[in-house]
Amino acid sequence: MARRILQTLLACLVAGGAVGASVAQGAAPTPGQAHIQPYLHPQRMIAVDGHRRLNLYCVGKGEPTVLFDSGMADATAVWRLVQPEVGKITRACAYDRAGYGFSDRPSGPSDARAAVEDIHHLLTAAKISGPIVYVGHSIAGLYGVLLEGTYPGDVAAEVLVDPSFSDQIEASIASLPPEKRKDVLPSQYAAVAQMKSCAALPAPVPKKCLGGDSDTGPKDTALAKVEQKRVSKADYMLTNASELESFLPKGSEQSADRQEVEKANASFGDKPLTILTRDKSPASWNAGHDKLAALSRRGSNTAVPNTSHYIQVDQPKSVIDAVIKAVRNVRH
Repeated sequence: MARRILQTLLACLVAGGAVGASVAQGAAPTPGQAHIQPYLHPQRMIAVDGHRRLNLYCVGKGEPTVLFDSGMADATAVWRLVQPEVGKITRACAYDRAGYGFSDRPSGPSDARAAVEDIHHLLTAAKISGPIVYVGHSIAGLYGVLLEGTYPGDVAAEVLVDPSFSDQIEASIASLPPEKRKDVLPSQYAAVAQMKSCAALPAPVPKKCLGGDSDTGPKDTALAKVEQKRVSKADYMLTNASELESFLPKGSEQSADRQEVEKANASFGDKPLTILTRDKSPASWNAGHDKLAALSRRGSNTAVPNTSHYIQVDQPKSVIDAVIKAVRNVRH
């Protein structure tokens, strides 16, 4: 499954990709390093489906509650530079989706519908009252739109950080030179198959299943060690494979995620909807984000200078400011 391979594939396909947790996890030390400790261990384990539990970490007090949702393959630590600052003005929570981080494995496919149902049940089980400010990165952008379309009472506002969008794959392929288009989806299907094969191997899994050294940054940091252990688990690999598979079209058929999101036909009305776009994105990416912003009469799409797909790591203040603005808009 080699994470480096997946990152390269998706970088070519979706202008930054939905996979690549460890790029952000292994970022250079910053003043936010003091906040790493809570992300090294499980926090509150909330039962959402019988005995199946999701890891939830909250800081701060006040309403509305902010809920951070990570991109494909990521865990709560990707928000370590943002969550503590938001927690200074309101309650700020981050959770691990089923099969990632410290959460239990999912009970079925890791598609958009499953993610949204888990969010809805998590809010109830954790007694998070009132509509939330949802903050989603990458593929979680799809989940944020479906959450509004399915449970609009759960949402007060959203901030989507370089988010995926429903026709992202098709738009990205169409933007490629004709001679490169035919190889894109087969390479993605092969990546899914390799992840599943890696998950079936006995421990310790081969290095090819974990990605190269450059993917996870310094190996002597506590966070990098936790990350390496996390991505070596079969549950993680199977979840990653399922989430990617749900995101990909199947031949001429639209992806499961796209069908679920577009069927919901979400409209945010007057709810604040902020889209943050990474620097120097291709035209197809910007157009997709403009369409997302148009789902709300108070929608906006802003390009953040000097950023990669992980805006919350490269320019955390831009995300902090956008979330705080959304919180204040909801309060007023």
